[in-house]
Amino acid sequence: MAKGTYKDLLSMQADGPLFGQLMLRDLLLPDLLGQETANIAYWAGRDLARKLPVTEEDLTKLFAQVGFGTLTPTTAKKQERHYLLTGTVVETRIANFDHPDFRLEAGFLAQSLQQILGIVVEANPSVDAHKRQVDLTVALDPKSEQPVSPTSLQL
Repeated sequence: MAKGTYKDLLSMQADGPLFGQLMLRDLLLPDLLGQETANIAYWAGRDLARKLPVTEEDLTKLFAQVGFGTLTPTTAKKQERHYLLTGTVVETRIANFDHPDFRLEAGFLAQSLQQILGIVVEANPSVDAHKRQVDLTVALDPKSEQPVSPTSLQL
């Protein structure tokens, strides 16, 4: 678990090299995890979000800070939202790997929104290789309203 709050972590100087992130995410983890890579990455993203709770306003900042890319909300309806994930890391991963996986980011987004909104949320990435961007489709279940407290989210 992180030793500080998100505000503390945001002020840290922690820009790592892009190559190291790509090596781990797209070369090493798929070899280690095999066919379960996508599922494990999704749930790992959700777990990370539990450890770094943010406000909806800080969510885009956190995505950039941790090196996921630039997160931009595009559309919002009662039961569905869309976000666009772009930026150098996204473009580089799409351009250099046959099947880059963005389930870690999807899981992180889903859990963050679930904590913020207090309802069940799921997210799925869709890679647009031509535009070198990722559409994150977020399904909201407003019927599942449950009070969510920060202490109930700890593992």
